[in-house]
Amino acid sequence: MNKPITSFLPATVFSALTLVPFLATAGDVGEGPHDTTSSFSVSGSVGMSTGEVVKGKYRAMKGNGHEDIKHPSTVYRAWFGQPRAKCDLAFTPGDRLKVLAGFEANVFVNTFPADLKTTQSSNGGQPILPSLMDWRIHQAQGIVSLADDDRLSVKLSLGYMPYKYNPHVRNLGEYLFRSGTYPFFLMNEVDFPAARLSGLLATVAGGTGRMRFTVDQLVLTERNIPPLNDISFATIASVNFSRFIDVGAGVNFSHAVPVDGRLTTPDDARYVTDLDTVRDAGGTPVPDPATGGVAMAGDTGHYTFQGIKLMARAAVDPFARLRGQRTFISGLLGENGGKLYGEIAVIGVKNYPSSFEMIDGTDAMNPWGYESIAERTPLMAGINVPLWKILDVCAIEIERYPAPYPNDYYQVVMNKGLPIPTWYRMYHDSASGYDSSTYRNNRWYWSLYMKKRVVKNFSLVGWIGRDHMRWDVNLGNKCNYDTEEILAKPDQWAWRLEMVLEF
Repeated sequence: MNKPITSFLPATVFSALTLVPFLATAGDVGEGPHDTTSSFSVSGSVGMSTGEVVKGKYRAMKGNGHEDIKHPSTVYRAWFGQPRAKCDLAFTPGDRLKVLAGFEANVFVNTFPADLKTTQSSNGGQPILPSLMDWRIHQAQGIVSLADDDRLSVKLSLGYMPYKYNPHVRNLGEYLFRSGTYPFFLMNEVDFPAARLSGLLATVAGGTGRMRFTVDQLVLTERNIPPLNDISFATIASVNFSRFIDVGAGVNFSHAVPVDGRLTTPDDARYVTDLDTVRDAGGTPVPDPATGGVAMAGDTGHYTFQGIKLMARAAVDPFARLRGQRTFISGLLGENGGKLYGEIAVIGVKNYPSSFEMIDGTDAMNPWGYESIAERTPLMAGINVPLWKILDVCAIEIERYPAPYPNDYYQVVMNKGLPIPTWYRMYHDSASGYDSSTYRNNRWYWSLYMKKRVVKNFSLVGWIGRDHMRWDVNLGNKCNYDTEEILAKPDQWAWRLEMVLEF
């Protein structure tokens, strides 16, 4: 059985070596007196959003019948809303240590399509769910400062933390930690272009006045998408030249150390290569009673959740020199107007063949395989449009999503926990097994993000576009959550408006 666990041992060694300079720096910190004054602060925000899926899709299943709702169903003018609150606590017992704890509360309005609410039979005989209250930890981390000055800063962070490596993106991008490797899928969250990570983060930053650099080394444990608790290693570096050019690159050894290899590389997720005719001792082909043809045999391999992700990003600020001159023009440009940025990633550097073998206990297979890196190479580009103080931020972003199958993680979180794309009867339009007119290579997504600070602590945030949003609330206790993005087709789009009060 082919279990590619040991292939990630170099990632473990690589990550251990990169941590050595971080830890060695601790011994170079001066032994002089330190400020032991403690401090405590509270910050946060409350918001109310409303929006509309002008055109989208809704897919759901009831039990094993899959009969009550057509898959996928096109929905029009579906309203959604989300009151939310966030509170962050910061405690600094001295000049070396900071403890951050944050909590979020959300009220998800039931997004079950109105035209399907007329009878309970459309919900499997179950009552329609009311709004759902959700409480969760936003962050819980401790930060130790080993060195902190203009030339060199060294920090260690441990716990559950929001993490963002691309400071320019507003919605799309951030591929290293908002994607699945095998299968390849993307996720995003409007007005939170970051990831929530659990583990250890070591950061070294420094440089001169004209050039600044940052290196992040992360040792992570998976807390969001199965298989849970696997350990990943990531390294991300960035350099900023005179605030004119900002470049970065990173690598993520995803699921490098499995907690349970049977979950990370399941036996059921098989493929066969080097197929050849089975022959008897005399060289005569052996018949296959099941197919009526000749028997075929080959080498068996296994798909896996393990994979290596690569990322590169860049940003250019053509107005960098003007922006720091405190002139009338720099005031009109604001902090971001005119900046250009982009990101590209390879989500899984290793290819795997396709498989038309039906997996036991399911009606799933992997007819696409992972046969081309180009099908796992998303890219995005954006510009901050200068609107002369009418808006504080106006970011236009476009993205190419190259996979030929649904942007869906159903097989990962449901079914049998398989590292294969979603191939299921809900996508059937013919014997081919999926809607080839919808799920094709090079699907394009777009996003327009706008923000205006009306008064000191009150802002309006607007968004319109086609991204990877998913429905907030499932159908009922007998129905599965919709794991595919809402805006699956090119003519589907949505908008959202939020009022935010910060304190």
